[in-house]
This record gives sequence, C-alpha cells and structure tokens, in this order.
Amino acid sequence: MKSTIRNRAAALGIATVAGLTGVGLATGPAMAAEASLADSSSQSAASDVGTQSIYYPIEAGKYADELVIAWGQDNTDRVEAFATDEVAEKLADHGDENGSHWRNSGAEGAAGTTYITYRNTETGEKMTLGVSNQAIGDQDEWGAAPHAVYRVDFDG
Repeated sequence: MKSTIRNRAAALGIATVAGLTGVGLATGPAMAAEASLADSSSQSAASDVGTQSIYYPIEAGKYADELVIAWGQDNTDRVEAFATDEVAEKLADHGDENGSHWRNSGAEGAAGTTYITYRNTETGEKMTLGVSNQAIGDQDEWGAAPHAVYRVDFDG
C-alpha cells in the first residue's frame, strides 16, 4: 500500500512539473506576440518583454545580418532590439528605401569589435556595422546580449 501511494505521489509530482514547464514554454512566444501587438503608449513597458523574447545570434556576422534584415523590412522594434539607440536613429534617418538590397560583403575584427561591411546592390553604397564582441560573448538562453550593434557608418 505504501509503495502504491509513493508511486502515485511521484507520478503526480512529475505531471505537475511537466505541466508547469509546458506553461513556461508556452508563454515565451505569446509574450513576443503581445509585445509586437502593443500600441505605442504601452510600447516602452512591453519593450523589455519583446527584447527578451528575441533570440540573438552568437556570431557577429549573423547578428548584424539580423539587424540589416529588420531594417530592410522597416521593423523598428527589431532594429531597436539589435542596435543601440544611436545606431537605430542613424538607420532611421538614413531611410530604408533600398533596404532589402544590402548584401554582406565581408568582416574584420579590431579592438573588441567585429566590423561587418554591406554593399547595396541598387545604389552601390557601402555600410559598415560595428558589433561588440563582448555583447556577443555575453550569452544566456536567448543567445547574445541585445543592442550589440553600436556603430554604423555609410560611405557613398
């Protein structure tokens, strides 16, 4: 009898843990969807949730590519998640008229930064993004840290 009670208690404990784990996993994408649907008045409160629900690549080139893709798609929330405020503002000021035509053309590293260069296939313009190697190295379950792109330069 004691063995049956222990077995049932153990099964109930496992079911409870599995149920709670499922709830925890289900809230991640739902929170991201809520953050993307939030209106501008609640955007600042939701931005922490939105930023945390984005996976950040742990390779500088892929990280910068995600920023360029978001910028080309006029996805301001995602741009602001991958870039510092200063970079996001410079990208917004530059405009994204030919935003989907940027192609990664190389990378080099210097003094704690990986510089990723892009060339616009429509205009021939060159853009260089500076990605902090420290931010890329600061990893958790969501990948690298947010706002790792801290520099942008355009050359005609």
